[in-house]
Amino acid sequence: EEIRKLNLENETLKVELQLKGKKDEEIAHLKQQLEQYQIDNLQLNSAQACYIFPFKTAFVEMEKLKKDIESKDNEIQKIKQEIQVKQKQIIEQQKNKQMNENKEEQKENIINDNSPSSIINTSSTLDFELLRSFKLLSTFNGHTN
Repeated sequence: EEIRKLNLENETLKVELQLKGKKDEEIAHLKQQLEQYQIDNLQLNSAQACYIFPFKTAFVEMEKLKKDIESKDNEIQKIKQEIQVKQKQIIEQQKNKQMNENKEEQKENIINDNSPSSIINTSSTLDFELLRSFKLLSTFNGHTN
């Protein structure tokens, strides 16, 4: 009976040993799979990093370019405003110059109108009338003497 018990115990131990061997194999296989998954994951992460890094760099570069463009746009707007102010100043200066020229021209016209030749021209008929009346006076004076 005891032999039978020992045989039975021996058989159960054999079965347990076989099960343990299978479990060990399964554990080894699962460990190998886990290591492979970890390697694959690392490769995937590094591949993603290889793809993501250029995108991040490009994104940062694009943001920098956007800021540069905005800065240049602001600079262009300031320059346009300065040009408009300068144009207004030039137009105002031209108006003032034209007004001064017109005033000078008017002064010259007034001076020319008051010059002796113009006085002679306007008063030539008067002078002639005066001369004629002087002649008549001297004629009358001669008669009275």
